[in-house]
Amino acid sequence: MIDKPKKIVNLELHNVRVTNVGVAKYYGILKEYNQVLEDTRKLNKKELEKNGEKAELNIYYSVRYNLNLMVLEKILEDKNPEEVKNICMAYLNRMKAKKNEKI
Repeated sequence: MIDKPKKIVNLELHNVRVTNVGVAKYYGILKEYNQVLEDTRKLNKKELEKNGEKAELNIYYSVRYNLNLMVLEKILEDKNPEEVKNICMAYLNRMKAKKNEKI
């Protein structure tokens, strides 16, 4: 007997998982991402048991922050200090411009 494919109940959870894994694969940091995810799941084991998919979704969103930092590190690893400084200064200038627009 052939099992039917498992129905995806929480589409948002599925999309977050797929997006995170896709980004990690693209930048070649899948192993590091999986380690962070595994560690985060261990730390939140009770929360996962209590709140199920909602807790899992929160974990994937919180791990995305770390994923973004790993991606930034990967992008900057082959840059010289001057290039890194220029990238950071450009970002800070954009942030200041956005802040001034709100005022």
